[in-house]
Amino acid sequence: MDDPQVYRRLALLEQQVRLLSERLEVPCPTFGSDVGVTASGAFENGVPAEVVGLARSGNKIAAIKLYRELTGAGLREAKEVVDPL
Repeated sequence: MDDPQVYRRLALLEQQVRLLSERLEVPCPTFGSDVGVTASGAFENGVPAEVVGLARSGNKIAAIKLYRELTGAGLREAKEVVDPL
């Protein structure tokens, strides 16, 4: 019973926990999906690598849009995360 929507939702929730942990400066728990995440570079400072790549290539609007889609963040929060990248 592998439902891709369940896994996607779980990944989004894990990302939100990572962001909250970073903002509150508390240790983030390790999730089952974290295996190999840091080694593969899937996240950089809690931000998905795809978002970082878009921002650094000068496509900040697409980076903000993708960040919002992946995390459920509002426009202001997404802009605050993407702008310094």
